[in-house]
Amino acid sequence: MDTKVSFRGYMAWNYDREEQDLDRMSEQGWQLIKGGCFFSIYTRQPGILYRHRIDYNPDVMHNPEEKRRYLELFGEQGWEFVGNTFNGWIYLRKQYIPGTPEAEYEIYTDSESLAELLKRWKKLAYLLSALSISLLGLYVALGMNFGYLSPILIIIYVGMFCWIQWGIHQLKRKLLGDGIN
Repeated sequence: MDTKVSFRGYMAWNYDREEQDLDRMSEQGWQLIKGGCFFSIYTRQPGILYRHRIDYNPDVMHNPEEKRRYLELFGEQGWEFVGNTFNGWIYLRKQYIPGTPEAEYEIYTDSESLAELLKRWKKLAYLLSALSISLLGLYVALGMNFGYLSPILIIIYVGMFCWIQWGIHQLKRKLLGDGIN
């Protein structure tokens, strides 16, 4: 079998874990051909080893001229564009050469650009948080109107909200851990 689909879920605060998993798959001979937050598609190509990085930049992907400049900039640094998701996640890879310093495989080497990346992800988390609260409010309003409220669904909505808040906290920790405000 030359193609493999992996179903794994990642959130913005786990971007580094997803990158590590993509690198591990590459070490096993499976090269990413399409990435996503819930599944990824790989092709079998043993003997090649890549380092992967994920960027979140929805504005760039929706503007053809910005996208061209963005990809050109990364291309000049040896990065290959693998693909992007509809909501702005960008998958890049660079062939790994043993003995090369790991700093060569970082796309954000200064604290300012890393801060921008994490702030964009934090903004997305706040949007998801507001959405979960809105859905809870709508459910409660409709449930009271029709005389039926499921405690399980309320727990699920509250749990979603708390999980997203925890993710925002994780992003803030990454920002503060790097000395970024």
